[in-house]
Amino acid sequence: MANFLKISLFLIVVAGIAVYFSTHWSEIFHGISFEKIFPPLSKYPAPSKSSPSTSLKKAITSENPIISNNLIPKDFSREQISPYFNKIKISSVSFYSADNPLFTIQLYSNLEKEEKINITGWRIKSNQGEIVIPQAVNVYEPLGASPSQNIILSKNSNVINLYSNQSPINKNLRLNKCIGYLQNNYFFEPALPQACPSISRLEMSSFSSQCQNYIQSLPACKIPERSFYDSLSFVGEDLACRKFLDTLNYQGCFQKHHLDSDFLFNEWWIWLNFGAQNFLNRQHDRLLLFDNQGLLVDEYSY
Repeated sequence: MANFLKISLFLIVVAGIAVYFSTHWSEIFHGISFEKIFPPLSKYPAPSKSSPSTSLKKAITSENPIISNNLIPKDFSREQISPYFNKIKISSVSFYSADNPLFTIQLYSNLEKEEKINITGWRIKSNQGEIVIPQAVNVYEPLGASPSQNIILSKNSNVINLYSNQSPINKNLRLNKCIGYLQNNYFFEPALPQACPSISRLEMSSFSSQCQNYIQSLPACKIPERSFYDSLSFVGEDLACRKFLDTLNYQGCFQKHHLDSDFLFNEWWIWLNFGAQNFLNRQHDRLLLFDNQGLLVDEYSY
């Protein structure tokens, strides 16, 4: 009996609700259309065709797929890596001797045929300090008036030697095939390469045998001794020999060869002056090379 009453009460409530909605339907849904509930697709905004946001662009362009993650040095992120990473490297660090604080740091570049990189102003940091790569003379002229300029590395100019002592001419140099003659007048340490052009027999064929023998005995880039020069007379073969001996120096070599396609070497010598002697730890150190934007170019440890 109780269940029958519950069911009867439920049916009465449902019937009442149905009657109410049937009589008030238009009032409840007055002004509401199907389109207002479900707008047509034409009213939805079209997908955006704009380019990625600036931050997204930066994230995309900062990624260098050429550099794998395992090559990025410890403590550095990909965003801190220079575009020149793996293009300019620290190849070696060496000390003159056990009791000599002088050192050499060598850099080299691996560039494409037309690629050029200005490295003046780049910094090398050690555990003990920092040095800045200065300017240098590209073509050293005989009178020494050549201005210093930024060091531009290319495929044919790709080795840098940094020395911790001082240049005797107070200039940094790009080497050339006559540069060894300067060692006769200045004390370069280390000594400049003695790779001056050899003298052909044809050039001295009109000289006396004594003169020819003497010229052939001279080492490369060596200027004649004054004693031999003074022993020659001022006539005939001796005079011709004298005039030729006057050209065996940097000025004579430069005038003869500076237009040669192979006159300039691919190597630069940079002197950091004696203040840099304590820059490196003789036993162990870590060197970091940074470009002008402060981005990491290379890491070297020993």
